[in-house]
Parts: sequence; C-alpha cells; structure tokens
Amino acid sequence: MERISVLLLVVIVLTIALAIHGCSSGGGSKRPIGTGTGTGTGTGTGTGTGTGGPNEFVYVWVITGGSATAAELDAVKANIQGLSDGLYGVAHGQQHIAHLTIKNNGATSECHVATPVDRVASGTLGGGTWARCVPGGADGKYIECGGLVDHYTFAHEHGHKEYELAGGVLAEEYSGASGCPCVISTGAAGGLMQYCDDGNHETSWCPNSCWKAIMDQTSMTHTTGDYPAVGAGPTTTVVIEP
Repeated sequence: MERISVLLLVVIVLTIALAIHGCSSGGGSKRPIGTGTGTGTGTGTGTGTGTGGPNEFVYVWVITGGSATAAELDAVKANIQGLSDGLYGVAHGQQHIAHLTIKNNGATSECHVATPVDRVASGTLGGGTWARCVPGGADGKYIECGGLVDHYTFAHEHGHKEYELAGGVLAEEYSGASGCPCVISTGAAGGLMQYCDDGNHETSWCPNSCWKAIMDQTSMTHTTGDYPAVGAGPTTTVVIEP
C-alpha cells in the first residue's frame, strides 16, 4: 500500500514537471513592441503672367483734321504689320509694335503716330515731304506720315522718335547724295535698311553710330559688322476705334 502511494506520488510529481517544461520552452509568439504610421502630403501651385517687354511698342495712331472712311482705315491697318516687321528686321528681332490703336479724328496729344485725313490714302505727306518727327504727342515726340507710309521711311522716323538717332536734335545722316549706310539716311544717299554701327558709321553727321546710341539706351545688342536676317516679326494687334 505504501509502495503504491509512493509510486503514485512520483507519477504526479513527474506530470507536473513535464507540464511546466512545456509552457516555458519552444518558439512562443513574437509580438511587435512598437507600431508607427506616418503620412505626408504636399501640394504646390504656381502661376505667372507677363505682358509687354523691352522694345515692344504700344502705339496710338490718330487721323487728324477729320474722319477717314472705313475702307481707308482698313488700308492703314493692313499696312501696320509691314512697318512692325521692318523695325523687327533692323534690330535683329529685338523690337516690334506689339499693339496699335487707330483713332479716327483724334488728337495729336494722345498719339505716337499721326496722319492728316487728306494723306490717309498716301505714302507721303506731300509737298516733297515723306514724313517727319514732330515735338509733342503722348510721350514728347510723334511721327507724322502718310497712312500708307513705307517701312523704310517709318523706320527712319521711328529712330528719331524712340532713340533720338543722328545726335538727338532730329538731325539727319545725309545731305543730297551723300549719307550714312543706314535708315537715318535716304535711299538716294546710300541709305540701307539697317542701323549703322561703329564699323560703317560716317562720323561726318554725328559722333555716335545708330547702334552705339541704341545700346546706350536699351538692352538690345549688336556685334559690329554682323547683320543677320531674321524674317518676319510677331503679329501686331491692330484695333480701329471709330
């Protein structure tokens, strides 16, 4: 009886020991000791607008002394792009007329260019005068010319108006059949559709070449002796006001 009791006690002790060993051994479960989440969002927007620019001219062209017909105004309008292309070419693509408003029966005080109503259908002012640069207007000087002025004559007067070429006193770079090889001369005096530079300027007329004067006043650039062909310029927006 005592042996059975002892044996039973031994069996119970061994069973308990095996149970304890089974709970403490083996792989067990692996739990995370920390969790973390992160989110990030970002947005960026940018807008930019720009109008105008260096040597992009915005002009008002008035008809003075009366009102031109609708057909005459349309003819003036159709001629503007050629004038702008001329300016674009002589400046190697660095200037043009961006916007031009034609005003019928307007006042010279608001203009950059003016045409007498009786010269709207002509390329000149008549009486032997092709065109001229006149004190006054919207910014101190304006061009007076025929409504169908040619691009060479317009570029000539534009040089006087915007850059005071030929010395800043509305002088010229020609006399009779002698002149500088540039638009501030005339075709009859050897003038060419270009601004003269320090390599071809005739100093008899004024100390500085056209390009020297222009580069002193603007951001435009030119290499002496280099006259690249640039083709037509940007489209000029032309609006006719009644």
